Amino acid sequence: MVDINIRKAKGKDAETLAAVYHSAYQENRELGFPAKAESVAPDTVETWIEVDHVYVAENDSKIIGVVRLSETDPERIKLSRLAVDEEWKGNGIGSRLVEHAEQVAHTEDETTVWLTTPEEHPYLPEFYRSRGYEKTGEYPLEYRDYDEIILEKQV
Repeated sequence: MVDINIRKAKGKDAETLAAVYHSAYQENRELGFPAKAESVAPDTVETWIEVDHVYVAENDSKIIGVVRLSETDPERIKLSRLAVDEEWKGNGIGSRLVEHAEQVAHTEDETTVWLTTPEEHPYLPEFYRSRGYEKTGEYPLEYRDYDEIILEKQV
């Protein structure tokens, strides 16, 4: 298992995080699931850091992954923009970021973590289901050629 440290993101991380998103989300485009994160600008990432809970995974002080939590309503928080740099995928970093996000949600007295993901993606729905997330609805995307599903987990 790769040694990582997870910490809250800082504004100065925005440029590096944008590069992680570009790397991580390129695979989704190749699989037919393009997302805005693959071309996100550093100033947008900086806004996420200011407004939401953004956590980075580091290996030897190098940022290699990221996850975002957004408060959506009382007792529910949205997990989004999970990304692991392409070179680091397959090392359990995404799993550890999700676990950390769930711990944060629990600490913040949120009872439910929810997210959206393409139902036809070759591994993401199973990635979340294997961690206890259950499908609770459909999430239509008017601006994409695919729709997503809503998955939730009680924490």
